Amino acid sequence: MRAELAHITRDPISLIVALFMPFFMLFLFGYSLCLELRGLPMAVFDLDQSQESRRYIDRFDNTTYFDVRFLPNNYDQAIDYLDSGKTRLVIIIPSGFSRKISENRPVSIQALVDASFVNSAQFIVNYLSGINASYSSELATEFLKSRGISRDIEPVHLACRSWHNQSLRDFTFIITGLFSVVIMGFVPILSALAIVREKESGSIQQIFASPVKVYEYIAGKMAPYVIFLTIDNLLVIITGIWWFDLPFRGSVLGLLFALFLFIFATVAIGFFISTLTRNQLTAMLLAVVFTLMPAFIFGDAITPLKNMPEEWQLYSCLFPARFFTGVSRAILLKGAAIQDYWEDMVSLIVYCVAIFAVSCWRLKGKTVV
Repeated sequence: MRAELAHITRDPISLIVALFMPFFMLFLFGYSLCLELRGLPMAVFDLDQSQESRRYIDRFDNTTYFDVRFLPNNYDQAIDYLDSGKTRLVIIIPSGFSRKISENRPVSIQALVDASFVNSAQFIVNYLSGINASYSSELATEFLKSRGISRDIEPVHLACRSWHNQSLRDFTFIITGLFSVVIMGFVPILSALAIVREKESGSIQQIFASPVKVYEYIAGKMAPYVIFLTIDNLLVIITGIWWFDLPFRGSVLGLLFALFLFIFATVAIGFFISTLTRNQLTAMLLAVVFTLMPAFIFGDAITPLKNMPEEWQLYSCLFPARFFTGVSRAILLKGAAIQDYWEDMVSLIVYCVAIFAVSCWRLKGKTVV
């Protein structure tokens, strides 16, 4: 353990990776994966050029979602804005818009949405529908009042309240899931090099010839990584909570214990990978393939696991990210007690014991050869 700790502190590259890489990944993925729609530039081809059409346009321009930036003079120019990627939304207001409104007649407005980005297109359509429904409701209310009718045009009201994420912020969902992705993304890479490094230098044969037991050897080499990376990633979580303004409603001790188990599991994964190869480059590539990619797909961080087939949900149990994501969201967002997330916590404990035992078994088999 002392030897491994000395190597970590004397290796500047490992220190830089361990200290700064998780912060870099947190901000990189946090901002790049955010699906929130803010200030989307849009184009409006207004054929009516009336006060009423301007009032309709202002409904979009006065929101934080859209920014009316382009006012094309003809249809072809509006399509060019869409094709060139300058905007993902073009609204075409027909001539006679205000006249039909004043005559209380229905009018159709065309909206062209760039659907090459499917997620963004869905958000755009939803926001469009909401803003247009609000405008239509206001017109209907004005029509009824002009005739002395004060009847509510929406007799059934839906009182919707969002729990655990009241503002429906994407950051609240994404960042709490990214904690597991960030840890799975670099922790096994560091630990995967520990045994492989000694295999390449040949010093591992001295360990095999010594009275040190396999589990003692692995535990000793794991201890510095577990302690050091638990503290490092605790700072990452604190930074994420502070920078992205995330709530913290649960138990600090519960989160610390879950983080310790998760770090232990990911470090053990790296050691298990190191028992499969004798080359550091191969170990790094295997660590990326077996940890970072599955954490994105099966870690319940970006896409819900419940949307996947049951076979894939069962397969995701091979990766501890899904369990830590469940615990972190339960503690941070819901303020849940241990009885609400004990299954994920027990799964982390079982995973730690299993992956440590498999790593010892793999390394012990090498000593017999």
